[in-house]
Order: sequence, then structure tokens, then C-alpha cells
Amino acid sequence: MSLPSRLLGANPSVQVSSLLTGAITTPSAKGAFDDSILVDYLVVAGGGGGGGGHGGAGGAGGLRSSVTATGGGGSLETALTLNSNTNYIVTVGAGGAVGWGYGIPSQAENDGQGGAGLTGSNSVFSTITSTGGGGGGGYNNNVGSLNNGKAGGSGGGGVGQRTSSGGTRTASPVQGFDGGAGSSSAGAGGGGGAGAVGGNSNGTTGGAGGAGVAVSITGSSVTYAGGGGGGTGVGSTAGSGGTGGGGAGSSATEGIGVSGTANTGGGGGGGGGSGPNATGPKGGLGGSGIVIARYAGTVQKAYGGTVTTSGGNTIHTFLSSSNFYTGVPSGSPYATGGQISTDGTNWIHTFYSSGTFTPTQSLTANYLVVAGGGGGGSGNSGAGGGGAGGLRSTVTATGGGGSLETALSLTAQGYTVTVGAGGAGRTASVGNGTIGNDSVFSTITSTGGGYGSYDATGGGAGGSGGGAGRDTTSNTVRAGGTRTASPVQGFNGGSNIGDSSNQSGGGGGGAGAVGGAAGAASTGGAGGAGVAVSISGSSVTYAGGGGGSGYFIPDYGTTSHGGLGGAGGGANANAPAIINTGGGGGGGGGSDAGSGRANGGNGASGIVIVSYAI
Repeated sequence: MSLPSRLLGANPSVQVSSLLTGAITTPSAKGAFDDSILVDYLVVAGGGGGGGGHGGAGGAGGLRSSVTATGGGGSLETALTLNSNTNYIVTVGAGGAVGWGYGIPSQAENDGQGGAGLTGSNSVFSTITSTGGGGGGGYNNNVGSLNNGKAGGSGGGGVGQRTSSGGTRTASPVQGFDGGAGSSSAGAGGGGGAGAVGGNSNGTTGGAGGAGVAVSITGSSVTYAGGGGGGTGVGSTAGSGGTGGGGAGSSATEGIGVSGTANTGGGGGGGGGSGPNATGPKGGLGGSGIVIARYAGTVQKAYGGTVTTSGGNTIHTFLSSSNFYTGVPSGSPYATGGQISTDGTNWIHTFYSSGTFTPTQSLTANYLVVAGGGGGGSGNSGAGGGGAGGLRSTVTATGGGGSLETALSLTAQGYTVTVGAGGAGRTASVGNGTIGNDSVFSTITSTGGGYGSYDATGGGAGGSGGGAGRDTTSNTVRAGGTRTASPVQGFNGGSNIGDSSNQSGGGGGGAGAVGGAAGAASTGGAGGAGVAVSISGSSVTYAGGGGGSGYFIPDYGTTSHGGLGGAGGGANANAPAIINTGGGGGGGGGSDAGSGRANGGNGASGIVIVSYAI
């Protein structure tokens, strides 16, 4: 059963608001509370990504709670007193990207990762910030600190085959526990959990992930923030994931650690043993976080998230970033469809999947329409990153450096909303990724992102163009894919380097910048930056391009990521972009002396947001 189902269905007394269907019934007692509201909370950050070969596990995202228990064995926190008629930004942290293979000098010099997993992102509610879980340690001969687990809400585990230490937990306030130590034998340390330290490796066995913490803020007991299990070598026993969404480690040849469960903050499991391709083993992704707010009474006093009631309380559950508005605006929304929220000035309808937007009267609507990102290519060496989905907007900024678009005048009828899926990354063999799918609202169509290519071919055209693949024979520069021209919605993809001795791919174009060209020393181009738009009531960056990959190692430009926004999976060649951002998929990976290849990352799905004045 999925976490949302567990949250909403585990307790038969839970009452689900009509917000789930996009039709809010405004409480009859509008504004029937004082100038403040006392709110309990659970704030869980994104878990850390697991490390690569014999990889240390990701630590759980930090957990802070004013109900049942909090992370790290600390004292329960104090409920927040929030002002009425005020908009509070809710940020749900993403899980950390995975580490890949065995770090070597050029990777460490170019992206600072060296096979280690990346730290998860923070989650925030009002004044409460929970810290992302620490990434798992990565095997590295030259930068010893990268063998150790990273610090975070809970610390990541240390790598195996090296004497390594676990990452430390956030100290003030405590939100979890330290990660476990790795062994000079095969076993890696487990990631720390919100409820217990990560297990140390006993030699060849990977350490278990630290247990999470059970919290009953929803009316039923759910466990969050378990640490990932440590990886180990072939034939040994990998560590199990901690209760609360921690992913298990791997002991398979070029094995992949299990990803942390979404919306639990669980840490990703560590990668397995080596095989014919030293870039093969990789960790699991960290699980995304969650934010839950609760106040006494069954009269709705705020908007935002999925609203339920249980045990005499009203509960707002946020599985993605949004707004928590304290107060009930006068009157009901003037339309149905999507997830409805407010910032106190506008009604906001957010579509994470296709649906229908139906006004009950004529209105003028602003919009953000982002298409699905393109998938990354795959080759025996560098391949191009996927281009971001096209971005069209009437608020803040639009894609491609164009002029803001004009709001739509709508009447009382149904308008179909299509949220484009991301294009698939290349997996079964060398080749190009696939283009993303268009997103549509009324007369507005945003074009899917272009595919990332491979082996001396140009990137695919799209809302933003895909990156060009490597060139191994002709020393010819291949251009990135071109952007949609009318109206502009993004930028072109990055070119390859045109040098058969530097076999790397260009980055996918983003809504805000051209994809980076492949660099010297076989480094992949960075994905183009996305664009920040504030239609949701807070500034959120969408439609970043995917990072191109390099040769011998999955190296993605001067940082370990693709462009901003969807980030494009650029941290690792086969990693997916973040859903509902329109980010392009990451480029396909490099090989070990030409003997293998890595998969292209999937493009992210798009998003459609519609707003109008209260």
C-alpha cells in the first residue's frame, strides 16, 4: 500500500476533504477562530543517496515533530502559534542523488562526489527546518574524506573496503542519529535513522539502516525516516533498510541499492560489488520528505495540502512543496480541478496529472504550463542529457527568455488539462533517449523536451533541446538540439566537444539557459538552468536540463548536477529527473575502457498550475 493510502486509509475514522477531488467545500464557520492558530507538525527532510561500489548507505532525512516522538531521541518540540490570514511556505525536500561506481581523480576534481551519494534536501514549515539526510560514503583512492559518510539530519554510512566513519547527525536540535562505520573488508556502514544509529559493518556484512520513528499525527501510527542499508561485495550479505522507508543495500555484481521510500525521508541503500565495468554499481536514491500540519477541531481553518479529519483534529498533508494558508477566504473557489490551495490573494489549482479545469463563472486565469522533459541517451562513452520540457507562463518569467504571456479569459465550461509525461532514457542498448510529451491547458501547449543523443549525433529538438552525444571518429562538433521557436519555451542543448579523444556529451537545454557544451578531459556538459516562477505563492524553479555524461566515469560538468529545477538527473548518468518539474533526464553514462555502458535517465513529468484572484 502506498504511503498516501496508508495515511488516508489506515484509520477508518479519517474523514477526507473534497479537496482530494479538487472541489473544496468552504466551512460554514468561515474565519471562526482567533487571531492565531496552534499547529502541531511533523517535518521530515529528504533522505541521503546511497554510495556506489561497496557503498555506504544514505542517512534518513531529519525528523522534527511535536506529536508522539521526534528524531534523535530528543524532547518533543513545541507546537507553532501561527497568525491567521497568513501564507506559510511549505517545502518538501527531495531525496539525495546516488553515488556511482568507484571514484577516481578526475571525478573527484570535477564534481567533488567521487562515488559518494548526495545529501538530501531540507524540508521547511514556517520556522521549522529539518535537515536532509547525509549521503553514503563512496570508494575513492585519492580523496579519503569521500570514503566517509556525510553529515546530515541522520548521517550516511561509511564505504566498504576502506576504514571509514559514519556521518554525524545534526546536533541542534537533534533530528536523527549518526551513520555506521564501514570496514576495510567488503561491508559498508548503514545510514542513521531518526530512531537509531546506523549499523557498523562487521567485516563483509553491510551495516543495517537505523530504525525510523513512529508518529501518530495523522490519527494512525506511521513510521518515517529509516536509514539505508550498507552495500557489500558479491557473495556477502548487504545491510537491510531501517523501518520507516530505508532502502536495502546490494551485494550483487554491479548491484544497485534500493531507493528510500517516497515521502518517508528514508535513506538509499548502498551499491554492490564490482564486475567487468567499474562504473556499474550504484546506490539507491534517497526518499523524498513529507510535511504534516494538524490543529484541533474539525472546522477547516487553513488551506493547503490534502485535508483530512481524525480524532477531533484537522490534518493537512503535504507530499510536495506548496502553501499553508491560515484562514478561510471569503467565498468558495470559482472552479474545480486539480489540488486547490490559496495564498490569501489567489485561488491556485495545481495539476500533477491530467484532469479538467471547470470554472463555475467567467474568470481571468494566469497559468504555468511545463511539458515533460526529454530522456537521456546511452552509449559506450559519453551521451547527451535530455532537454527540459517547454515552459510557458504569465507570472514572473517564461521560458527561453521570452516575454510574459497573456492571461486567459475563460468561461463556465470544462477545459482539458494534459500533464506531459517525461521521455524515457535509453536503457536496453546504446541509442538516443525519447522526447518528452506535451502539456496542454486550454489553447496553451508547451512542447516536450528533446532527447539526449549518443555517438556523433546531434541532440533532439524540443521545448528545450537535448544534448549532443560523443564523437569517437570524425572530430566533428555536433550541435545540441534546437528549442521550439514560436513561442520560445526554453534553450538549445549543448554540443559535444568534437574531439575523438574527449568522448563526452552535452547537457540538455533548460528553460533558463543553454545546455553546457561537453568539456575537456571527457567531462559532460551541465544541464541548462531552469526558470523560477511564483504562481504557486512561492518561488519554485522548473525545467532544468539534464547533465551530459563523460567517458570512463559518470562525470557531469563542473558540478555533480544538471541544471537547476528538475536537476535533470545530472548527478548520475541514469538517474531520473524530479517529477512534476519538467526537468530533462540525465545523460547516459561512460564506460570502463569501452567495455560497458550506462543507462540514460528518464525525463521528468511536467506540471500545470492555474491561478485567479479571490
